This record gives sequence, structure tokens and C-alpha cells, in this order.
Amino acid sequence: MDELEYCPNCGAKLDKESDFCSNCGLDLKKYLAENSEERPDKNEKKSEPVKKNNNISKDNQTVNKEPKFAPKKINKKPNNKIIGCIILVIILLAAYFLGNMYYSENRQAQKLQSEVTSKSSSQMKSALVDENGKQLSSNQISSLEQLYLNDKKVLKEIQVQINDSQKDNTFSLKKTGKYFMIYPKYSVAMKSKSLDISTNISNPTFYIDGESVAAKAVNSEYHIDKLTPGIYKLKITNAKKTSETKTKTIKVGINNSVINTNINVKKPAKKSTVVKNDTVAKSDVDNSRNKNEEEDSDDSSTSSDTSLVGKYTGDPDLALYSDGNYDLGDKSGTYDILENNDGHVKIRFNQDGGGSIVESYDYTDGELHSSKYDQSWYKD
Repeated sequence: MDELEYCPNCGAKLDKESDFCSNCGLDLKKYLAENSEERPDKNEKKSEPVKKNNNISKDNQTVNKEPKFAPKKINKKPNNKIIGCIILVIILLAAYFLGNMYYSENRQAQKLQSEVTSKSSSQMKSALVDENGKQLSSNQISSLEQLYLNDKKVLKEIQVQINDSQKDNTFSLKKTGKYFMIYPKYSVAMKSKSLDISTNISNPTFYIDGESVAAKAVNSEYHIDKLTPGIYKLKITNAKKTSETKTKTIKVGINNSVINTNINVKKPAKKSTVVKNDTVAKSDVDNSRNKNEEEDSDDSSTSSDTSLVGKYTGDPDLALYSDGNYDLGDKSGTYDILENNDGHVKIRFNQDGGGSIVESYDYTDGELHSSKYDQSWYKD
């Protein structure tokens, strides 16, 4: 073993006759066999002893050629938490801006405008509130629907008012809450109106669509507050004399803040005082009777008004006879013409078997039109 003087593994000096390194146990024969081609020439300068390598395993006698301290590997994996946070922020920002577009005031105004004028009770009720932000009652919604049928122009006027969104308008946008606690929620607020009534009925009691309402006496008129736009049946009756009763259809529009109406009943003429001259007394009685008839001209018309007498084609057909009887489809009875003035007609139908109803019509060139039922009857 004169080929090696020093152990190539630990650098210890070798015994010439040893097959193994006495220091680290390296198998010298095996090492020489594996590295025979790489042995230096004898004429070459002897190699310097190598430094001790403690990474050689004495059990398996193998050489660890790796460096004692391997370079630290750099972890190039991305941080998933940071990426997740960035994605979440992007999603939230996108959702916020999309929400701003979807719940914008203009978009809500268009949707509410469509719902308010839809003539659908459920949609109207969900979109409308009163001045205090409270939901409207079913009766108020029903009265507004009747107004739509009575005046078709009102739908376009309501749309214009919602678009303008002026505080003075009868219909305007009002914030009533928030969506997801972020985006403002709008509804359409409908302002109420006042009704001033002049009547000659004593001790009057007032009913709107069959429900008793309070009326405040102001001078010679009676004042009813908080009537939202719509068509209503106003009934006034004398609390002491049930014979003094009058019903009238009231239209509460969207433009005027105060609605005025007159409701009078025909009262019996007062007896005239008898004077010495019977002729004068008779004249006074006649004058008094004529005066009372003039005062109650709007209610004094009866079935003797022959301008409306005749047969009308409609659904169902209507016949007004000169003797004060009528036929309406399979119904019949007597009728009284309560009003016939400037094309506005009011007829009370007294049905056979009991019960009566007062209906209002517009009468032009033989056409009797009911705004309430949105239909016409044509005189034969």
C-alpha cells in the first residue's frame, strides 16, 4: 500500500501494509480500485493531506461527497393568504359599485313609476307611502285605482311628478330605509288633500266610502283633512232627520291642495203668513215656492225631466220611462233625476224589493257615460 501515504478521507498517515485507515476505517483497496484511473504519477508532487471529513459513516464506510453545509433553499411558493385577501377586496369593491348602479335613485324611480301606475293593487301598495312614510290602506289604493279609471291623463301626470321629484308635488320620491344597510331605499310618497264642504243639511254627519269621518266646522263650511287622491263616495246625513241625506261622488285630484264641493238637499217650503188680501197671500206662497225651487235647483230635478227619457243600448240595456220607472237588464224599479246640469247627470235608482243607489253620468248627444264603471249607454 505504498501508493498512498495519507488517507484521502481524513488525512491521517497510513500504514504501508494496512488495507484500512486506522483513523476513519476507509477501505483503501476499494478506494484504489475505484480511483485507479485517477491516481497521480509517481513523478508528480505528492498530494497534500486532505482535511478531515466527519460526514463519513463508519458503518457503511461510504464517502459523503456533499458539502457539510448545504445552501439554504429559497421558498418561492406564493402566500395564499395575501392573494385571498386581494381577491376578496376586489370582489367587495365590484359588488359595491354594481350595487350603486342597481340601487341608484334613477333606477329605483323608474321602477317605482312603473309600479305606481301599473293599476295592480299589490304593486301600488308596495311602492306607495303617505307623507309620514306609512304604507297606504287598501281603501286608499282602491280609491286611487278609481281615479285612474276616471281620468286616464292622471297616469302621465303622476309619472312626470315622480321624475321631477319636487317636494311640492303630490307624488315624490322619499327615502324610507336602506338595502343591505348601505344603499338608500326609496318609495313614492303621496300627499293628502283637504275637502271643504258647503251644505244646507242640519246637524250633518259625514261618511267617506261608508266610514264615518270627522269634519271640522269652519264658518259656514265643513273641513275634512287627509284625503289622498282618488274617487270617494261622500255621504252626508242629518243625525236627527234621516230624510235629510245626500250622497255625492268626490274626485280628489293630484293638482289642487283643497277641493271644494256643495251638497244641498231640497227642504219643504215654509208656510206663508196669511194676510188680509187672499190674492196677495196666494202670490206670496207661490213666490216662496218658486224661490225654494230655485235654491234647490241642483237637487229639484225629478223623473219628469223628459230629456233623459228613452231606451239606451248598453251592457246591460237601460230604459228610463216617462212614468218614473226604469229597467236595467233584469232589474227594475223607479228612478229620480237628482241633477241634470251642463251635461252632468245624477240619477237615484230605487230598486224593487228595497234599496237604492245614486249614480253619476256625463250626458252628451244621447250618450250616457259612467266614469265609475268606464262604460256608456247610447240612446236609441
